Amino acid sequence: MKQIKAVIFDMDGLMFDTETMYYKVNKEVADLIGMDFSYDYYSKYIGISDEEFHRNLYLDFNDDEKVTLFIKKTSERLIEVIERDGLIKKPGLLELLDYLAENQIKKVVASSNINSVVSFFLKRENLEGYFDYFIGGNEVKRAKPDAEIFEKAWSDLGVEKENTLILEDSLNGIRAAYDAQINVIMVPDIFEAGDEEIRKTLAIHKDLQQVKNFIHDTHALLTM
Repeated sequence: MKQIKAVIFDMDGLMFDTETMYYKVNKEVADLIGMDFSYDYYSKYIGISDEEFHRNLYLDFNDDEKVTLFIKKTSERLIEVIERDGLIKKPGLLELLDYLAENQIKKVVASSNINSVVSFFLKRENLEGYFDYFIGGNEVKRAKPDAEIFEKAWSDLGVEKENTLILEDSLNGIRAAYDAQINVIMVPDIFEAGDEEIRKTLAIHKDLQQVKNFIHDTHALLTM
């Protein structure tokens, strides 16, 4: 492993514990308007872009009026919940961000969520100052598992790929990082690592504190 000079962060499920919140909001609105929305259905689309999720909603439910209302109401309700309660930060997030800042390691967010939501989340939790910039899923043509979002996030860093590290929680994100030929560490969220995740990652750690320790130990070995 080369010295790490830049880290690209996924957001949902990696920085924030959002998937449970998303499902609760979706389920609440679905019940209100009479849509048969289950966790099994929701879990099929974890890790994909909002655009792709919405496209599948129209295809799967075959009721354009109800799906359009669902999308509108879930977006409104989500903002209400986050403005009221905030977001749950993943263990070790602040420690990792502080360590990277102290060591002049660049930081970027590359999320499947749209950039306005990424901005809202970072500002709500006072984290925007940590990052050099962020990329939302609406800024690329092809969502994860396509590598485009990581290629775009990396392209303005001014750092070689071998000195860049991606942090991901989902298989689609790991596939995208692997195809971008950038080392990726998995921090599992909803789903545990399987054979493909193990094969395509540099390491698998239980939380971001362990990631911080890994980066610190890697740099210590390189300077010995």
